[in-house]
Amino acid sequence: MTRRIEVMVGRDGRLQIEYTGFHGDTCYDEAEALQKALRTMGLWAIPVTVTPKSPSQIELEVGAEETPQRKVPLS
Repeated sequence: MTRRIEVMVGRDGRLQIEYTGFHGDTCYDEAEALQKALRTMGLWAIPVTVTPKSPSQIELEVGAEETPQRKVPLS
């Protein structure tokens, strides 16, 4: 799945940002990059609430992580 950042702006000016398709903690790196980009435009996006996704939600978005398989000799 492709990575996607969806930003919704409420009538009160609050932002709700959802990161989809990111592995592990890479969404936090993207959030930091987005905050820096907004600051250069004079906008401050300060996280009030962070809701991590469950492992099952992440698996649905990015697929199951492949676990390395060991080769077992057949003698």
